[in-house]
Amino acid sequence: MSFKATFNSDLHIKAEFGAYVVVPEVDYFDGDYEYTPTQEAQTIPIIGKTARQNITINPIPSNYGLITWNGAILTVS
Repeated sequence: MSFKATFNSDLHIKAEFGAYVVVPEVDYFDGDYEYTPTQEAQTIPIIGKTARQNITINPIPSNYGLITWNGAILTVS
């Protein structure tokens, strides 16, 4: 915070007040902000970073099917 006062010969006082805010440097996340689920876990490396926008996890698309094979039967669900 600062204060500055000026006096002149007419006995007038001019005062100015100011406040300074120190904004720390920010390390922004530069990766993708939109993800689609997979069979594997996904980690978004954002520790210590600030996001520029919301991160969106999309729903599994309706045209995706799960294909499994047990060695004898192929199943699409």
